[in-house]
Amino acid sequence: MTFRAGIVGCGRIGSEFDDDPKRKYVASHCGAYKLVGEAELVAICDINPEKLEKCGKRWGISSRYQNYEEMLAREQIDILSICTPPSSHFEILKEAVSEGVKAVFCEKPISSSLQEADEMIRLCQKEGVILQIDHQRRFDRFIQEVREFIREGKLGDIQQITFYYTAGIANTGSHLFDLLRFFFGEVEWVRGVYSRNLSPNPDDLNIDGFLKFRDGPFCSVQACDVRAYLVFEMNTLGTLGRLNLTRSGFDVEFYEVKESELFSGYNELFRAPSPIAKDTPKDFMVNGVRHLVECLREKRKSISSGEDGKAALEIIYAFTESANRDGEIVELPLKSYS
Repeated sequence: MTFRAGIVGCGRIGSEFDDDPKRKYVASHCGAYKLVGEAELVAICDINPEKLEKCGKRWGISSRYQNYEEMLAREQIDILSICTPPSSHFEILKEAVSEGVKAVFCEKPISSSLQEADEMIRLCQKEGVILQIDHQRRFDRFIQEVREFIREGKLGDIQQITFYYTAGIANTGSHLFDLLRFFFGEVEWVRGVYSRNLSPNPDDLNIDGFLKFRDGPFCSVQACDVRAYLVFEMNTLGTLGRLNLTRSGFDVEFYEVKESELFSGYNELFRAPSPIAKDTPKDFMVNGVRHLVECLREKRKSISSGEDGKAALEIIYAFTESANRDGEIVELPLKSYS
């Protein structure tokens, strides 16, 4: 069986990232559907007629709509990708569920409010619709191997984690916090302050701070100014070594513990060959669509579920609440939504 796919939103992640000549991998929903034989991209939608026409020509899609309700009513969509701003996700998903879609591949953050995220999850559970959030690093085999390495204790006991990011606590923080949960588990509390390093979006500020995982380790989260450079890097110090996830999560540096060459009675960290293969194909978007198709066939939950999407959004809310309260500790889960 081939599933009929549709996309709402023909902008960057919907289509245009694959126009970037420096990206040597499939980086958009359109591009991913075109490479997965079990999912046929049959229709696209965007309120901008120029983006719609450009996307349609780029991918050879003749069924083009400026109204997603019309597309859903006419096209018998099985899988819908929602690639629009977070504030629109809930309404689009609600209409899609009412029109009988079987799965939704939703961009991050899951929504612009926790209340809507709860309702999105509830609606999908009620109607048996699979909800998958595009925290795309979860679909990357390299990242999965980093997770296995950490969770199997090959770094020893985790002593400290530092994560550097740019471009907003919601925009980039959604990926950041999801990745931290993927590696280290649930968060117990956070503490944040607004960063002096500005975000380019005044509606999505940078926040510096700390979070504590329920299983023990602490993590420092530090924002930089994206106008200077892009950074998305994690430095993890364990008792058996150090692992730095670099270059936006595409590369890794590893350091092993050896006897110090400078000081008697001490060990130090020395650069060593990576125990994790880092040259695996960056097929995370294609793998995301393939995974969703497998979930449909096997009737199981995605590894990047609606609940995972909500958990990342809740950490964003908690950091913002803490920053608004001059760095007070905010415990998770949040007791109420404001």
